[in-house]
Amino acid sequence: MQLDLLENTTTSSCPLQGSLTSVETGQTPTRKCSYCKEVKPITEFHRNKTERIYQRNYRCKPCTNATQKTKQHKLYKYGKSMLSKYGLTWEMHTDLMFSSLGHCNSCNEPFVGGDSSIHIDHCHEHHDVRGVLCRGCNLALGLLKENPKTIRALSRYQQRTRVHPFLKSEDLHLSKTHKQG
Repeated sequence: MQLDLLENTTTSSCPLQGSLTSVETGQTPTRKCSYCKEVKPITEFHRNKTERIYQRNYRCKPCTNATQKTKQHKLYKYGKSMLSKYGLTWEMHTDLMFSSLGHCNSCNEPFVGGDSSIHIDHCHEHHDVRGVLCRGCNLALGLLKENPKTIRALSRYQQRTRVHPFLKSEDLHLSKTHKQG
């Protein structure tokens, strides 16, 4: 642990004991930003419970906000999540997108609404990537628990009730407007 990141603390073998001493004397603890290298009050750093000292990040709020807004950082985070979630490199992800030709692999509807409408379909048991789905197909597959038996049963039910519905719309209309007396 680097004690040079902290200012206004007494020197001690335990960094936390030194920080407590600075608080007891009424001084505001400070930290040196790892990005801009400025020493700032600890309140200028976002909270981070995994950090041992003060539970704050090493980048100050303005530096953190500035770097997270850049497009390069967003692409980096997106690529990193694709790799950690699905094992997809950027090239594999690009090939997957191009192979779908901008359409859902299930219903063949074109993707609309940007990246939020595109979902990577993967097997939750074996973690295999199957393709890309629209939001609706991804939700439906998830709600049906990816069970082929349930999916086929629901499809048969939908086909059967299309031909022979339980209650036709004209019957429903009459039952609401004309009460039996």
